Amino acid sequence: MPRPAHHRAFINPDNHEVWPSLATNDPVALVNNRGWRLSGRVETLSHDRQCLWIQLDGGMGRQLIHHQDGFVLESEAQYGETPSA
Repeated sequence: MPRPAHHRAFINPDNHEVWPSLATNDPVALVNNRGWRLSGRVETLSHDRQCLWIQLDGGMGRQLIHHQDGFVLESEAQYGETPSA
């Protein structure tokens, strides 16, 4: 069964990339529409910017996030900012 596209998936209107450019070890905080928050450091970002691996804070392991999982950058969710690529 195909996964539905979430309306909150970040897509940059200028270049249609789904995550901004994030470097390895950049701090990142993501939140979904239920308020579930993930924070940590960027481990890697896929070449097409659809998937993001994060090393979670507090030694909680790592998490793979796909852009359709419903997470957005916390700054975008809180302040309505559009991160620049």
